Amino acid sequence: MSTLIHLKKEEQELMPLFNGAFIENKPIPFPNANGTIAYSSLFYWAHLEAKETAEFPLHPHEGFEIMTFVFEGSLEHYDTATKVWTPLNAGGLQVIQAGSGVQHAERIVKGTRLFQIWFDPDFSKSLLHEAAYTDYQAHSFQKKSYEGFEQIDYIGASSTVVSETENLAITKTSYTLGNYAETRDKNFVYSYYLLAGRVKINDVLIEKDTFLVEEDVEECRIEVLEEAELFMIKTAKNIDYKRFIERY
Repeated sequence: MSTLIHLKKEEQELMPLFNGAFIENKPIPFPNANGTIAYSSLFYWAHLEAKETAEFPLHPHEGFEIMTFVFEGSLEHYDTATKVWTPLNAGGLQVIQAGSGVQHAERIVKGTRLFQIWFDPDFSKSLLHEAAYTDYQAHSFQKKSYEGFEQIDYIGASSTVVSETENLAITKTSYTLGNYAETRDKNFVYSYYLLAGRVKINDVLIEKDTFLVEEDVEECRIEVLEEAELFMIKTAKNIDYKRFIERY
């Protein structure tokens, strides 16, 4: 077992935007002259809290896949593929395949809390496709109940979400107090962000807004010390194409 990254909130990149209307902590900041901690098919991950209502103006993207997970509040989204403003409420997921190029804007309402995560689906192929955009509202996802926890499959398993990024699974799990053991595949990397509570994952203590990445894991032992909400992304350990970060 190998821990690749273990970052408390204060160790992540913290960024106020629009005079403090938005506050972002970034487990994976955008690559720049100072380098990056991008890995697998992941190369950007931001957790945004809206202190006031504000708007990201129209701006371009190309090649990569953008996913926005709304946990609280709501946003409206506009892009040049659909040419309409579309609302997305708490529990929803927005997926943009930027393809050969798209511009979009986001109007985010005060009190909203969300993730925006960027994936590299293989730029050499995705740049050849037209941009596509899909909203999945909260009713698109069903909670599955197990003994001691409930889980939402955003991508993979029973999910109907179509992703351009291969070998991808994303879940959010709510745990009650107790100990849990889950199997893992050593061919994948597992990225965890704790949205609420306090847990130990394979004996590593993580608290709210902590980011943990592990690989070479066959079993995940989760000790829940306070009722917890854990977001997890499973991505391929080995990527067989030249990643964006290697082209940057």
